[in-house]
Amino acid sequence: MLILILAAFVAYFFFDVGQDDAPGTATPVPVAADQGSQPTTRDLVAGHNQGALGYPDAATRNTTRISGTDPVEISIAAALAAYPTTGPGSPPAAVTIVNADEWQSGVAAAALSSPPIGSPILLAPDGTLSADGTDALKQLDPLGSPDTGENKVFTVGKVAPPSGFDVKKIRGGDPASLAVSVAELKAELADGPPEAFVVVSSEESAYATPAATWAARSGDPVLFTGKNEVPAATIDFLKKKENRDVPVFILGPSKVVSSDALRQLSKVSASVERVGGEDPPATSVELARFSSGTFGWNLNDPGHGFTVARSDRPLDAIAATALSTGGTWPALLLTEADDKLPDVVEEYLLDIKPGYDTDPTRALYNHVWIIGDDSLIDINQQASIDDAAELAPVETLSTP
Repeated sequence: MLILILAAFVAYFFFDVGQDDAPGTATPVPVAADQGSQPTTRDLVAGHNQGALGYPDAATRNTTRISGTDPVEISIAAALAAYPTTGPGSPPAAVTIVNADEWQSGVAAAALSSPPIGSPILLAPDGTLSADGTDALKQLDPLGSPDTGENKVFTVGKVAPPSGFDVKKIRGGDPASLAVSVAELKAELADGPPEAFVVVSSEESAYATPAATWAARSGDPVLFTGKNEVPAATIDFLKKKENRDVPVFILGPSKVVSSDALRQLSKVSASVERVGGEDPPATSVELARFSSGTFGWNLNDPGHGFTVARSDRPLDAIAATALSTGGTWPALLLTEADDKLPDVVEEYLLDIKPGYDTDPTRALYNHVWIIGDDSLIDINQQASIDDAAELAPVETLSTP
């Protein structure tokens, strides 16, 4: 079971767990309760452990880890970290439940996480909330709001509605139709079209998950396409008068979404632009750097937040999208192995490494959430991330 222990929060933020005198040499330090009496996720979610918050169990100066190998538990941890339910924190207006077997549903649903809807995702194994998920939903206690249409729970895809809640069901016969249904609901709740649409592959999850994190940050709906053929549901939706002038951004290289698909989209949209990258880590970096109008993170200087997740585990990234709706508003960066940070990601983090002249307490800081336990992203890789994010004296920073 994932350990969500208040001691981690206290140790990280108040006692400098993992720090030493030399910059960039911190190693992750697990912080846990007595090993003989560790509370389960269900105990913590249900509030059985006094003072328990949805915080992870390992941290360095510049990174915080949400441990676990189960995306369902990661989604619970991320939701509780984004919306702490012990103390004066405000509950979310709504909660979105997604089938843990449907990564496409999770990518589309992420747009509902963004403000003002503010509906974090809980993943449901086989489409039915686990006992821990049910306890988390009760603990989060969504209240509904005018921005959610007074809905307290959304279900996206093949999901059994939880008992005790009125549910707004969002369905579709295929990923493209489902994504259109989410986009239509977003337009209805916002009383108008979005700032942009993001089109991603319905087949290549590693290239699609960065769009989910952006959707959680911005509210821009995600639509699906095949490699060479754009589904009729996507085309028909973009053809609508109210959508024709909304810019479309394709995420991924031509080997994932071809030039033929781009041309099909260009026939029904006034503006279509590609955000590429030769592989998933490079694509995640390109989106983090990208800016066009209101679209794109535009993170090209120090002072930002990031999540790092495995590219071959799309549901981990989807589970963590609630983190990108506040706090440091982290963008997603992808890694491909348990033991080494991709060069393109490390070079990017070093490029935006924060520095200071004389007073480090007045500087900007970077912070990185690590998604998954050390069997997925090991402590050596976490230490490399910590080092790349570490605040350093300006004279020690090398010029690319």
